[in-house]
Amino acid sequence: VASEPESVAVSVQVPEAAAQEEQGTPDLSQEPTVALEEGRMPPSVAAPAPSTPPQQSQVHWVAEVWIDPEWYQSQSSAAQLPSPGLPRVVALHGQQNLIGRESRSRNVNPDIDCDPDTGVSRRQAMLSTDGSRWYVEDLGSSNGTYLGQADQPLPTMPISGRSQVGADDRIYVGSWTRLVVRPALPSEVSL
Repeated sequence: VASEPESVAVSVQVPEAAAQEEQGTPDLSQEPTVALEEGRMPPSVAAPAPSTPPQQSQVHWVAEVWIDPEWYQSQSSAAQLPSPGLPRVVALHGQQNLIGRESRSRNVNPDIDCDPDTGVSRRQAMLSTDGSRWYVEDLGSSNGTYLGQADQPLPTMPISGRSQVGADDRIYVGSWTRLVVRPALPSEVSL
């Protein structure tokens, strides 16, 4: 024969009532004793809800870093061209992203590292956004920063000042590096 669980009276101090009792004014509107079934926690003493881990910010924009043989031929560089292949995709975080090459001794850590292209300055250019448009600005690099459209001949004049990067624009730096700024694909939002 199964027996019903016994009720056990447990005295539970409700936080607001406890604070008022310390001040000498008990709150009579709240019941200080709660009858519970054995093994159950009173509602005011229940375990806190599990905390959810902080969500990582989703990537909305990326830069494709390409090895461009056509740009390399136009630069007449003495450096040997690496094998072209698929681009390296770099997430663009924040409103400013430095394009360049890493230098531990100079404490330069670019967001878009263009190594091993030695034609790229350590601090080559800055990509910046206002939230909907992207801009590129040369930072006094040795070889300049160029901006051109995909369906046009390669640019021959470096940019001066800040230039808006359009949807079909390509940024050319160094001896062979081409960058394309584009919205992230669904598979890239967690980069």
